[in-house]
Amino acid sequence: MGDLTFYTVTYNVATRSPRQPLEDLLQWNGRTEHQLPDFCLFGLQEIKAQPQNLILDSLFDDPWTAALRDVLSGYSYVKIRTVKMVGLLLNVFCKRKHVPLLKEMETSETRTGLLGLWGNKGAVSFSFKIYGATICCVNCHFAAHEEYLKHRIKDYHTIIESQNFGLSKKTILNHDYVFWFGDLNFRLDNKKFKSAKEIVSQVNNINSSIRNATTLAEIWTQDELSSVMQKSKAFKGFFEYLPMFPPTYRYIFDSSSYDLKRRPAWTDRILYKTIDPSNEKCLLEVLSYKYIESIQLSDHRPVYSEASVQICSEENFNNVDQPVIFQPINTWQLETENEINLQIKNYIPWVNDWIGVFKEKYTSLDDYLSYVYLPLETIEREESNDENIQFDNMASLCRVKFLPEECSDGSKRVCLKFSETLVLNPGSYRLIYFSSINNSVLGVSNPFIATKQTRELNTSHEFGW
Repeated sequence: MGDLTFYTVTYNVATRSPRQPLEDLLQWNGRTEHQLPDFCLFGLQEIKAQPQNLILDSLFDDPWTAALRDVLSGYSYVKIRTVKMVGLLLNVFCKRKHVPLLKEMETSETRTGLLGLWGNKGAVSFSFKIYGATICCVNCHFAAHEEYLKHRIKDYHTIIESQNFGLSKKTILNHDYVFWFGDLNFRLDNKKFKSAKEIVSQVNNINSSIRNATTLAEIWTQDELSSVMQKSKAFKGFFEYLPMFPPTYRYIFDSSSYDLKRRPAWTDRILYKTIDPSNEKCLLEVLSYKYIESIQLSDHRPVYSEASVQICSEENFNNVDQPVIFQPINTWQLETENEINLQIKNYIPWVNDWIGVFKEKYTSLDDYLSYVYLPLETIEREESNDENIQFDNMASLCRVKFLPEECSDGSKRVCLKFSETLVLNPGSYRLIYFSSINNSVLGVSNPFIATKQTRELNTSHEFGW
């Protein structure tokens, strides 16, 4: 069977900026490129959300997203989506090789702070489909303080009931795989350990290298989230691997010591759900679940987990049909019009479909240098003999012509002719075709080099077919 690996990190950054390199967030221990995870999910809470930050972040990557891109670009990852709501930030990255297969990408958000009016608490989510499997990633921040257990349970149900994705209105729970992570803020029952000092004493009695939910069993049995899940008050059908780390909150800033003003607790969690646990085609295996002790920027510690999910058969995993196939682009001349050919199978191009120009080694789907929408007017292959004149006279940055040839696999050939303004500078680029009706990537071109003309073209030459 074909498997994909997902590396998930959750971190409450307590409004701090990323002062140190984020390499430590990637607990990959010198793996080879083949051993690196296919997807990386980063859920941050309490990022700085002052008005001036919100304005700048709407135009540019926020400091945390930029820092994550910097560290992941060295591993050939591409940021496929950022979802931000006040202090909540979700970033999803994948290996570049998976980009052509990303389908049905949708986002959602739910505000639960201040009676649902303020987004300092709540959840941001990203839904997508790949290799036929549907994935939902949820980054959340629930109500704080020990006395608000009922509020945390209510936050979960509010998010579940309010979020849906795309035209199909798919819910969070109606995905093949759900990754739910964040500062869930569940604390410890106070029946046994009354004070922070008692809890810290229990933790410190265990060697630091083996502090986890097993060795700290007396404390772990008081965990609110575990009790809530066992009683099906929230997260019914979800499961969590046993945390291989001590409580992740609350620490003294820039220190390895707990802050005795709060009782320590496992507030930062990563949960999983499959749509049908009995279905052998929907299997998820948790490979690790730890915290990162070396990052002490906040009063929380980052938590990470890696999981492997079963997607499809090995044959289908390696042979996925693409609706749009770019024919090799051998030349691209600057300061003149250029044409490319596509093969399109089992798909009808829509008016608002668009093609973006990216650098060859692009690191984000937001980093298109320019783009064109497919035009309202096209030249159909059944039209009259004067179609060449019509095609050249269409007033659009991108002109579309359906060619009469049909390939042996049933796909149709389409010619696109682009304005000279689409690519302005020499360099190596790619084109990516995006569908407007289901927010999918339908095709990615091979890299091509755009160069200036070496000789003057005969401008009187009529473009022919």
